[in-house]
Amino acid sequence: HEKGAFTGALRTKAGRVEEADGGTIFLDEIGDMSRPLQAKLLRFLEDGSFTRVGGNEEKKVDVRIIAATNRDIVEAIKINDFREDLYHRLNVMKFHPPPLRDRGRDVILLAEHFLSRHCHDLGRGELNISKEAQQKLMAHKWPGNVRELRNVMERAAILEQTDEVTVANLPNFDVEARLRESEGGGGGAGGGEIDFDLGFAEAVAEFERQMISAALEQNHYNVNRSAEQLKMTRHSLRYRMQQLGLSNPGSSSGNSSDGE
Repeated sequence: HEKGAFTGALRTKAGRVEEADGGTIFLDEIGDMSRPLQAKLLRFLEDGSFTRVGGNEEKKVDVRIIAATNRDIVEAIKINDFREDLYHRLNVMKFHPPPLRDRGRDVILLAEHFLSRHCHDLGRGELNISKEAQQKLMAHKWPGNVRELRNVMERAAILEQTDEVTVANLPNFDVEARLRESEGGGGGAGGGEIDFDLGFAEAVAEFERQMISAALEQNHYNVNRSAEQLKMTRHSLRYRMQQLGLSNPGSSSGNSSDGE
């Protein structure tokens, strides 16, 4: 923008496009770009020219554009969410990186990278990943792809008290998967497919087990906070955990924490 273009514009400032002159600019999640902004981007892509906010002088830059999205752009065009002319202007060369679940040992390499970065940001020493934790990471399907892995490693860097990431400080992927399945299903109060082979008592116990496990996982196995979230007393939760065979996987005694 130019100096005086709006309140607070005390000096002229180059924008990202101008700063990228002679280099590369990366446009992430372009599939979520608004239609008005798509029109402006298309005009810029035609000849590389733009005008600063508050200015009249047309400027030109020479930049390489890399755009990324997780949306089906062709489908977005069909429902008029994305301009077809912009799609063809951007569609010079395509690259489809495989999802994390199909990348084998890359999962561990990326996990180590994110873990190292989060440890640095937190000001703590480097952490290794135990063999058991590596096996759990490799077995997970990663529906949230790389972002999910990054968040899992951030969680581990925060929670781990030793010099090695253990299974105890990884999410309970099985519980999360079951909850996603129940949320994403069809009719019925629970939204998922009903397994009548279980019988009523077993089905209720399984639902109770999933709900309590999810609350414990979210509250890092703190019984007081989990009981509050579940709207039940601490003693009732303790009793139900004992009946359902639930305990803290990170505790040598199998007990969960009562403290804050």
